[in-house]
Amino acid sequence: MKSADILYEIQARMNFRDNIVVYTLVPLITILIIWTYARFMIQHDYIVAYEGACDVATDSCFIGCEDDECTSTYYFAQVRKQANNLYAQCGPNITDCDNANGCLLQNDERCSVTYCDPEVDGDACETITMRPLQPLEGTAGAGPAAPESPTSSI
Repeated sequence: MKSADILYEIQARMNFRDNIVVYTLVPLITILIIWTYARFMIQHDYIVAYEGACDVATDSCFIGCEDDECTSTYYFAQVRKQANNLYAQCGPNITDCDNANGCLLQNDERCSVTYCDPEVDGDACETITMRPLQPLEGTAGAGPAAPESPTSSI
């Protein structure tokens, strides 16, 4: 019986040596898949980037087009936020959440809102400029004039 046990042990070791790649890679890949699933699907440990709301009257916003012909435009700021914070602030429906458009002061790590910089981004920006104030007729410069309607400078 001892020789059969020794022969079986030798055969088992030879089988492991012949398939060492399978015996090491399969458990390693399985562990990595489980870890990745837990990190991304359960903990939401990743950063999302999306287009947030932007007020053209107060900020320098990026310009986006609704269609290929650019017949309808919209204005946005680029928002980068940690996904777990976004889900905590907005719940599962983040498209209708006002907190998603900016960074909150508390517990909002790795969050940034990027507005358009005309010197860097050029034509992708939209800024509103006010026309210079003109004195009202007949006042000879007494007091400020009412501002004219804002104009777009593209």
